[in-house]
Amino acid sequence: MTFFVVLSCLLLNHYWRKERLLPVDNWFEHWQQILLAQQHRLPDGLRQWPLTLPIFFLLIPLIPVALLLLIAEGRLMGLLTLGLHFLLLMYCLPRVNIDFLIDEYLQRWDRGNFEAAYLHTEQVAPSVFNESFDDYACMHASFSTFVLVTSFRRIFAVLFWYILFGPLGALFYLLLQQLIATGGLLQTGRSDAVAERLLAILEWVPVRMVALAFALAGDFVATFKVIKSRIFDQLDADTGLELLKESASAAMLTSERVGKDIDFAARASAELKELRGLLMRTHAVWVVVLALIILVV
Repeated sequence: MTFFVVLSCLLLNHYWRKERLLPVDNWFEHWQQILLAQQHRLPDGLRQWPLTLPIFFLLIPLIPVALLLLIAEGRLMGLLTLGLHFLLLMYCLPRVNIDFLIDEYLQRWDRGNFEAAYLHTEQVAPSVFNESFDDYACMHASFSTFVLVTSFRRIFAVLFWYILFGPLGALFYLLLQQLIATGGLLQTGRSDAVAERLLAILEWVPVRMVALAFALAGDFVATFKVIKSRIFDQLDADTGLELLKESASAAMLTSERVGKDIDFAARASAELKELRGLLMRTHAVWVVVLALIILVV
Protein backbone atom coordinates (compact mmCIF):
# COMPACT_ATOMS: atom_id res chain seq x y z
CA MET A 1 0.00 0.00 0.00
CA THR A 2 2.80 2.42 0.84
CA PHE A 3 4.31 2.20 -2.63
CA PHE A 4 0.93 2.71 -4.32
CA VAL A 5 0.10 5.75 -2.16
CA VAL A 6 3.51 7.35 -2.71
CA LEU A 7 3.45 6.76 -6.47
CA SER A 8 -0.15 8.00 -6.81
CA CYS A 9 0.53 11.14 -4.78
CA LEU A 10 3.69 11.94 -6.74
CA LEU A 11 1.88 11.54 -10.06
CA LEU A 12 -1.05 13.70 -8.95
CA ASN A 13 1.32 16.27 -7.46
CA HIS A 14 3.14 16.47 -10.79
CA TYR A 15 0.12 16.68 -13.09
CA TRP A 16 -2.27 18.68 -10.91
CA ARG A 17 -1.59 22.18 -12.18
CA LYS A 18 -4.70 23.98 -10.97
CA GLU A 19 -5.14 25.95 -7.76
CA ARG A 20 -4.59 23.73 -4.72
CA LEU A 21 -5.33 26.09 -1.84
CA LEU A 22 -7.94 24.61 0.43
CA PRO A 23 -10.47 26.44 2.61
CA VAL A 24 -9.01 24.70 5.68
CA ASP A 25 -5.41 25.70 5.01
CA ASN A 26 -5.56 28.52 7.55
CA TRP A 27 -6.50 26.19 10.40
CA PHE A 28 -2.92 26.39 11.68
CA GLU A 29 -3.40 30.05 12.57
CA HIS A 30 -6.85 29.39 14.09
CA TRP A 31 -5.49 26.52 16.16
CA GLN A 32 -2.66 28.73 17.40
CA GLN A 33 -5.10 31.51 18.36
CA ILE A 34 -7.29 29.02 20.25
CA LEU A 35 -4.32 27.78 22.27
CA LEU A 36 -3.21 31.32 23.09
CA ALA A 37 -6.75 32.32 24.11
CA GLN A 38 -7.21 29.29 26.35
CA GLN A 39 -3.79 29.14 27.98
CA HIS A 40 -5.09 30.97 31.06
CA ARG A 41 -7.15 27.86 31.88
CA LEU A 42 -4.03 25.73 32.28
CA PRO A 43 -2.50 25.00 35.69
CA ASP A 44 0.25 27.42 36.68
CA GLY A 45 2.99 24.85 36.19
CA LEU A 46 1.95 24.03 32.62
CA ARG A 47 1.23 27.65 31.73
CA GLN A 48 4.69 28.79 32.82
CA TRP A 49 6.51 26.00 30.96
CA PRO A 50 7.42 27.47 27.54
CA LEU A 51 6.99 24.17 25.68
CA THR A 52 3.41 23.43 26.78
CA LEU A 53 1.60 25.24 23.96
CA PRO A 54 4.00 24.04 21.22
CA ILE A 55 3.51 20.44 22.36
CA PHE A 56 -0.28 20.88 22.35
CA PHE A 57 -0.04 22.43 18.88
CA LEU A 58 1.89 19.43 17.56
CA LEU A 59 0.20 16.51 19.29
CA ILE A 60 -3.49 17.30 19.80
CA PRO A 61 -4.32 17.47 16.03
CA LEU A 62 -2.80 14.00 15.61
CA ILE A 63 -5.35 12.43 17.99
CA PRO A 64 -8.43 12.63 15.70
CA VAL A 65 -6.31 11.53 12.73
CA ALA A 66 -5.06 8.52 14.68
CA LEU A 67 -8.64 7.67 15.69
CA LEU A 68 -9.82 7.89 12.07
CA LEU A 69 -7.04 5.58 10.94
CA LEU A 70 -7.84 3.16 13.77
CA ILE A 71 -11.55 3.10 12.92
CA ALA A 72 -10.82 2.66 9.19
CA GLU A 73 -8.39 -0.22 9.75
CA GLY A 74 -9.56 -3.33 7.89
CA ARG A 75 -12.83 -1.83 6.65
CA LEU A 76 -13.97 -2.16 3.03
CA MET A 77 -11.07 -4.50 2.30
CA GLY A 78 -8.59 -1.79 3.26
CA LEU A 79 -9.91 0.74 0.75
CA LEU A 80 -10.94 3.18 3.49
CA THR A 81 -7.44 3.12 4.98
CA LEU A 82 -5.93 3.53 1.52
CA GLY A 83 -8.13 6.56 0.86
CA LEU A 84 -7.21 8.18 4.17
CA HIS A 85 -3.51 7.64 3.57
CA PHE A 86 -3.81 9.14 0.10
CA LEU A 87 -5.73 12.22 1.29
CA LEU A 88 -3.46 12.88 4.26
CA LEU A 89 -0.28 12.53 2.23
CA MET A 90 -1.65 14.80 -0.51
CA TYR A 91 -2.52 17.34 2.17
CA CYS A 92 1.11 17.39 3.32
CA LEU A 93 2.45 18.01 -0.20
CA PRO A 94 2.99 21.60 -1.46
CA ARG A 95 0.08 23.84 -2.39
CA VAL A 96 1.75 24.84 -5.65
CA ASN A 97 2.84 22.70 -8.59
CA ILE A 98 6.59 23.30 -8.60
CA ASP A 99 7.07 22.19 -12.20
CA PHE A 100 4.25 24.43 -13.45
CA LEU A 101 5.55 27.34 -11.36
CA ILE A 102 8.97 26.97 -13.00
CA ASP A 103 7.37 26.85 -16.46
CA GLU A 104 5.41 30.06 -15.87
CA TYR A 105 8.46 31.77 -14.39
CA LEU A 106 10.75 30.75 -17.27
CA GLN A 107 8.24 31.84 -19.93
CA ARG A 108 8.50 35.40 -18.62
CA TRP A 109 12.19 35.23 -17.71
CA ASP A 110 13.26 34.01 -21.16
CA ARG A 111 11.41 36.93 -22.78
CA GLY A 112 13.29 39.35 -20.55
CA ASN A 113 10.14 40.23 -18.58
CA PHE A 114 11.84 39.89 -15.20
CA GLU A 115 9.33 42.06 -13.38
CA ALA A 116 6.45 40.03 -14.87
CA ALA A 117 8.14 36.85 -13.64
CA TYR A 118 8.34 38.36 -10.16
CA LEU A 119 4.74 39.61 -10.09
CA HIS A 120 3.23 36.38 -11.40
CA THR A 121 5.21 34.27 -8.95
CA GLU A 122 4.27 36.56 -6.08
CA GLN A 123 0.61 36.17 -7.01
CA VAL A 124 0.65 32.38 -7.37
CA ALA A 125 3.00 31.60 -4.46
CA PRO A 126 3.35 34.58 -2.07
CA SER A 127 5.88 32.74 0.09
CA VAL A 128 8.54 32.63 -2.65
CA PHE A 129 9.86 36.17 -2.11
CA ASN A 130 10.20 37.80 1.28
CA GLU A 131 10.92 41.20 -0.25
CA SER A 132 10.84 43.08 -3.54
CA PHE A 133 14.00 42.98 -5.61
CA ASP A 134 15.83 45.55 -7.70
CA ASP A 135 18.59 43.02 -8.40
CA TYR A 136 17.25 40.29 -10.70
CA ALA A 137 20.15 38.02 -9.82
CA CYS A 138 19.01 38.02 -6.17
CA MET A 139 15.43 37.49 -7.27
CA HIS A 140 16.39 34.48 -9.36
CA ALA A 141 18.53 33.05 -6.55
CA SER A 142 15.58 33.41 -4.17
CA PHE A 143 13.28 31.63 -6.62
CA SER A 144 15.74 28.76 -7.12
CA THR A 145 16.16 28.40 -3.36
CA PHE A 146 12.39 28.25 -2.91
CA VAL A 147 12.12 25.50 -5.54
CA LEU A 148 14.84 23.43 -3.89
CA VAL A 149 13.79 23.92 -0.26
CA THR A 150 10.07 23.40 -0.96
CA SER A 151 10.81 20.27 -2.96
CA PHE A 152 12.81 18.95 -0.02
CA ARG A 153 10.58 19.96 2.89
CA ARG A 154 7.17 19.46 1.31
CA ILE A 155 7.92 16.44 -0.88
CA PHE A 156 11.04 14.41 -0.13
CA ALA A 157 11.13 14.83 3.68
CA VAL A 158 7.35 14.38 3.91
CA LEU A 159 7.64 11.14 1.91
CA PHE A 160 10.49 9.97 4.14
CA TRP A 161 8.44 10.35 7.32
CA TYR A 162 5.35 8.92 5.67
CA ILE A 163 7.27 5.81 4.64
CA LEU A 164 8.62 5.38 8.18
CA PHE A 165 5.58 6.26 10.31
CA GLY A 166 2.66 6.65 7.94
CA PRO A 167 0.36 9.70 7.77
CA LEU A 168 0.97 10.61 11.42
CA GLY A 169 4.71 10.96 10.80
CA ALA A 170 4.18 13.14 7.71
CA LEU A 171 1.57 15.29 9.46
CA PHE A 172 3.74 15.77 12.56
CA TYR A 173 6.62 16.97 10.38
CA LEU A 174 4.30 19.38 8.57
CA LEU A 175 2.91 20.70 11.87
CA LEU A 176 6.44 21.34 13.11
CA GLN A 177 7.19 23.40 10.00
CA GLN A 178 4.01 25.41 10.53
CA LEU A 179 4.81 25.91 14.22
CA ILE A 180 8.17 27.44 13.33
CA ALA A 181 6.77 29.44 10.40
CA THR A 182 3.97 31.06 12.42
CA GLY A 183 6.12 31.53 15.50
CA GLY A 184 3.31 32.76 17.72
CA LEU A 185 3.66 29.93 20.22
CA LEU A 186 7.46 30.10 20.36
CA GLN A 187 7.49 33.07 22.69
CA THR A 188 10.81 32.38 24.39
CA GLY A 189 14.29 31.71 23.08
CA ARG A 190 14.25 28.30 24.71
CA SER A 191 11.08 27.07 22.98
CA ASP A 192 12.27 28.43 19.64
CA ALA A 193 15.64 26.70 20.04
CA VAL A 194 13.94 23.39 20.94
CA ALA A 195 11.68 23.58 17.87
CA GLU A 196 14.61 24.37 15.59
CA ARG A 197 16.66 21.55 17.08
CA LEU A 198 13.77 19.10 16.64
CA LEU A 199 13.43 20.18 12.99
CA ALA A 200 17.16 19.66 12.50
CA ILE A 201 16.90 16.15 13.99
CA LEU A 202 13.97 15.24 11.75
CA GLU A 203 15.78 16.53 8.66
CA TRP A 204 19.27 15.17 9.35
CA VAL A 205 18.72 11.81 7.64
CA PRO A 206 16.34 12.97 4.86
CA VAL A 207 18.62 15.79 3.71
CA ARG A 208 21.52 13.36 3.31
CA MET A 209 19.35 10.82 1.55
CA VAL A 210 18.19 13.48 -0.91
CA ALA A 211 21.79 14.61 -1.42
CA LEU A 212 22.77 11.01 -2.18
CA ALA A 213 19.82 10.78 -4.60
CA PHE A 214 21.15 13.95 -6.27
CA ALA A 215 24.46 12.14 -6.72
CA LEU A 216 22.72 9.17 -8.35
CA ALA A 217 20.64 11.48 -10.56
CA GLY A 218 23.48 13.82 -11.55
CA ASP A 219 27.25 14.16 -11.29
CA PHE A 220 27.99 11.39 -8.79
CA VAL A 221 31.68 12.10 -8.19
CA ALA A 222 31.31 15.85 -7.54
CA THR A 223 28.19 15.42 -5.41
CA PHE A 224 29.62 12.58 -3.34
CA LYS A 225 32.66 14.73 -2.51
CA VAL A 226 30.32 17.38 -1.11
CA ILE A 227 28.38 14.80 0.91
CA LYS A 228 31.55 13.20 2.28
CA SER A 229 33.00 16.56 3.34
CA ARG A 230 29.82 17.65 5.15
CA ILE A 231 28.12 14.46 6.24
CA PHE A 232 28.88 15.06 9.93
CA ASP A 233 28.08 18.77 9.99
CA GLN A 234 26.59 20.22 13.16
CA LEU A 235 22.97 19.44 13.92
CA ASP A 236 21.31 22.54 12.48
CA ALA A 237 18.44 22.90 10.01
CA ASP A 238 20.10 25.77 8.10
CA THR A 239 23.33 23.80 7.82
CA GLY A 240 21.35 20.89 6.40
CA LEU A 241 19.85 23.16 3.76
CA GLU A 242 23.34 24.41 2.88
CA LEU A 243 24.40 20.79 2.30
CA LEU A 244 21.33 20.31 0.14
CA LYS A 245 22.11 23.40 -1.97
CA GLU A 246 25.77 22.48 -2.41
CA SER A 247 24.85 18.91 -3.37
CA ALA A 248 22.31 20.13 -5.93
CA SER A 249 24.83 22.57 -7.39
CA ALA A 250 27.46 19.84 -7.66
CA ALA A 251 25.00 17.37 -9.20
CA MET A 252 23.78 19.69 -11.93
CA LEU A 253 25.54 19.47 -15.30
CA THR A 254 24.88 23.04 -16.39
CA SER A 255 28.52 24.00 -16.69
CA GLU A 256 29.06 21.23 -19.24
CA ARG A 257 26.05 22.25 -21.35
CA VAL A 258 26.20 26.04 -21.20
CA GLY A 259 29.17 28.15 -22.14
CA LYS A 260 30.51 30.64 -19.61
CA ASP A 261 30.48 33.44 -22.16
CA ILE A 262 26.68 33.69 -22.42
CA ASP A 263 24.79 36.41 -20.56
CA PHE A 264 23.43 36.03 -17.04
CA ALA A 265 19.74 35.66 -18.00
CA ALA A 266 20.40 32.74 -20.37
CA ARG A 267 22.70 31.01 -17.90
CA ALA A 268 20.25 31.47 -15.03
CA SER A 269 17.48 30.01 -17.17
CA ALA A 270 19.63 26.99 -18.07
CA GLU A 271 20.52 26.41 -14.40
CA LEU A 272 16.87 26.51 -13.35
CA LYS A 273 15.94 24.04 -16.10
CA GLU A 274 18.73 21.76 -14.97
CA LEU A 275 17.53 22.02 -11.35
CA ARG A 276 14.05 21.02 -12.48
CA GLY A 277 15.49 18.05 -14.37
CA LEU A 278 17.56 17.04 -11.35
CA LEU A 279 14.49 17.11 -9.09
CA MET A 280 12.49 15.02 -11.55
CA ARG A 281 15.27 12.44 -11.80
CA THR A 282 15.51 12.39 -8.01
CA HIS A 283 11.79 11.61 -7.80
CA ALA A 284 12.44 8.62 -10.05
CA VAL A 285 15.39 7.50 -7.89
CA TRP A 286 13.23 7.60 -4.75
CA VAL A 287 10.45 5.59 -6.40
CA VAL A 288 12.89 2.95 -7.65
CA VAL A 289 14.62 2.66 -4.26
CA LEU A 290 11.26 2.37 -2.47
CA ALA A 291 10.17 -0.35 -4.91
CA LEU A 292 13.41 -2.28 -4.29
CA ILE A 293 12.99 -1.98 -0.51
CA ILE A 294 9.45 -3.31 -0.71
CA LEU A 295 10.54 -6.22 -2.92
CA VAL A 296 13.43 -7.14 -0.62
CA VAL A 297 11.56 -6.72 2.66
